[in-house]
Amino acid sequence: MPATTYRPRHWLDSYAHFVRSNASQVTQVESALRSLEYIIPGRFHETPITAEALHTTLTLLTSFHTYLLSPSIHDPNHHASPQTRYERWAGGKSRFYRRAGAVLRTVQYTQLLIEMFAKRAGEKVRWRVVVLLEVVKALCRFLMLRLTGSRAVIGSEMGAEGQERKIEEGVTENLEVMEGLNGNAAPNGTIDGEWKMPRTGMNLPPLPSPDLGQSITTFLEKRVVTAEDIKSAQRLVHKLRSVQGQAAEVMWILRPVIYALALQRVQGNKRDWRPWLVGIGLEVASRHLSKKDIKDSVIGGLTGMSSVEREELKRRGWSMAWWGMRGAFYDSVTGPWVKGVAGRLKGKLLLDMVGTVTEDYDWLWEEYYFSTATV
Repeated sequence: MPATTYRPRHWLDSYAHFVRSNASQVTQVESALRSLEYIIPGRFHETPITAEALHTTLTLLTSFHTYLLSPSIHDPNHHASPQTRYERWAGGKSRFYRRAGAVLRTVQYTQLLIEMFAKRAGEKVRWRVVVLLEVVKALCRFLMLRLTGSRAVIGSEMGAEGQERKIEEGVTENLEVMEGLNGNAAPNGTIDGEWKMPRTGMNLPPLPSPDLGQSITTFLEKRVVTAEDIKSAQRLVHKLRSVQGQAAEVMWILRPVIYALALQRVQGNKRDWRPWLVGIGLEVASRHLSKKDIKDSVIGGLTGMSSVEREELKRRGWSMAWWGMRGAFYDSVTGPWVKGVAGRLKGKLLLDMVGTVTEDYDWLWEEYYFSTATV
């Protein structure tokens, strides 16, 4: 047996080849495992670390598969989404940006599992670990902010990665059409609905057939070139030149650290409103300053933002809803309502499982800091 068979690099290459060769099956298995994982009743109460370890492993594996199945990673000429183009530009500008992003994502995927292990050593150790992880993430974001020339840190979630993979796979389905345009089809007449132009020898792709459920609008939209497609990647996110813009980003980066320190100071007292008020106050102030900076710095204001900036602003806006699941607000307002709903669903036909799962997540949100972390 060749010596290369025993090398980890050879195993990694073989696994990457297997994933790319069975992309559809791998995606289906991931989806099935994730669905099963979320609906198993009692996954937190009895074996929280085991269940979270499974979730973390699956998340890391999904992220790695997304990297392997993304044609834009391996083909610089691939027509990627605006966010992928921006991240490719930022990563190509500095290898430290790529490393900071990788560390940030890894910490985000594993932070809850780490907190569960730390809690076994006591509350003091747990809060020290929580603060340390928030500091590491803040340092990564400050480094990314600096390396992109004071541009806002663009986040990516698992949902976004899944969508990116879906987009990439959808684009690769058009490879046969591109091959036809390069003259690789049959030389005479039409084949598979394509028509060969006699002078150039190129093939025109077949038009969609409404009778077969194919949408003409979708067919045309895939071939439309927008302003963002021709805009350079670095212009997809504007520089934070104003004091208020830079202050907004610094406040947004430091908010999790300050909130964790405040909770550490009160030893996680769920009835103390001060950490919650400080945290949400920083988030609201950061969002207000950020919108003010966009109105002053971007031509057209909020309507003139690129899709990358709009999605990031929307993502940060939705993350504010999680303040209803944190600290004193959850203990006094949201928590009793969630417990009441779970109690009413228990014991009822078909709704008992929903009540059990709701009860399990209520326990998770109440016990662990990172269960409601959004950044």
